[in-house]
Amino acid sequence: MRAWVVSRWEDARSRLWFLPGLIVLCEAVLAEALVWIDSAYGDTTGAAGSWLFSGSADAARTLLSAIAGSLLTVVSIAFSLTMIALQQASSQFSPRILRGFTSSLTNQLVIGAYTGTFVYALLVLRTVRSGDQGPVFVPGLAVTTGVLLALSCMGLLVFFIHQVSLALQVSVVVSRLRDDLLAQLEDAHPREVGWSAAAPDDHPERAAALRREVAGRPHTLVRAEHGGFVRTVDADRLLSTGERAHADDPLLVHVRAGVGSFAARGSVIAAIAPPPEPGVVDDVRRSVLLAEERTPAHDPLFVVQQLVDVGLRALSPSTNDPTTAEHVLMHLGDALGVLAGRELEPPVRSTRDGRLLVLLERPDWDDHVDAAFSQLRRVGVEHVSVTLRLLEVLASLGERVPPGRAQPLLSQVDQVLEVLDRQSWTVEDRRQVRERAQQVATALAEVAHGRC
Repeated sequence: MRAWVVSRWEDARSRLWFLPGLIVLCEAVLAEALVWIDSAYGDTTGAAGSWLFSGSADAARTLLSAIAGSLLTVVSIAFSLTMIALQQASSQFSPRILRGFTSSLTNQLVIGAYTGTFVYALLVLRTVRSGDQGPVFVPGLAVTTGVLLALSCMGLLVFFIHQVSLALQVSVVVSRLRDDLLAQLEDAHPREVGWSAAAPDDHPERAAALRREVAGRPHTLVRAEHGGFVRTVDADRLLSTGERAHADDPLLVHVRAGVGSFAARGSVIAAIAPPPEPGVVDDVRRSVLLAEERTPAHDPLFVVQQLVDVGLRALSPSTNDPTTAEHVLMHLGDALGVLAGRELEPPVRSTRDGRLLVLLERPDWDDHVDAAFSQLRRVGVEHVSVTLRLLEVLASLGERVPPGRAQPLLSQVDQVLEVLDRQSWTVEDRRQVRERAQQVATALAEVAHGRC
């Protein structure tokens, strides 16, 4: 249940209307509260001569009308700038990074402040009364607060234009994605899901053995009721299924749908051996949360894909910006360097009493390296500078990985050498890339054999 609530919260806060809606509600409440204070305790004739608004009812109406009208214009400008930023980000970088723009607290705060102050001015304006409409009422405190809100909105307009200009700079976009990736890697590795069922060195063998065991025993298949991307796996609900297992016959649950993968309607998302008690299948099915789109939360490879998309778009013939692709490679190398020597989240977990074993499909080190570099290597092989930058990043990672993780990096270098002679480069460029690739391959081979 907690995972479902967190998922829904992430969806809500990523919507462009979420924070603006809260701000509008708060400012509406503020308007009613200040008008009530003015009517109960304030000098409604405006004759106090204090720092509060002390004009007539007509002056208050004019001021509030000016605030509401000007802010309506500014709101239209803010929405226009936001739409331009979204369009540019989609066409120049990748449509998959738009969620980062719509979920930006800065954008939501500015739009919310404009619309909230507009609503505030209208609500206060309707309470102002002149003598021919009954007792004179000029809410001095509420009008003064409206002026302060309007002044703050003018400051936010300058800040908003500055933020939009930054948001369209590729270096800022790439750095933000890098920071998102680092945050997700820190959160996911390691992250406790029950208790480890094997030592780190035994994870691949233990996982393979459990796959064979589930497939070879009588088991029940769990199918998706609707299609969607796997957002997360609710560990609490999944582990609670062990309470339904018999003490002498523990359940084996193999969750085949990994986070970030797409599950079609009716496809198998998990297998349970032996066939469980009624209700366990529904618990397992509900533990795999499906959504319409992938999100960075709990899915580092999606952030990797976003970075790679920016690099691929930069290498497209229409853009032809290899420098951006080089920057993407450097940021990917920086992020994977954090993961290089760290124990990854184990795929096999169990309850403390051992009545439930869970096998989760999680990306390993090879998957991270492949997702980060393979596509950029294939497309960037036409650019000498991009290929040399890739080799530098691989060499830098080779200095930080333990011997058991050098082979995927070495495979990337071998594939660069494999296609080298088929490139339409000059003889000097080909010689330079070959020498550098051979140097990196030699260094990585020494790491792989534990000689460094």
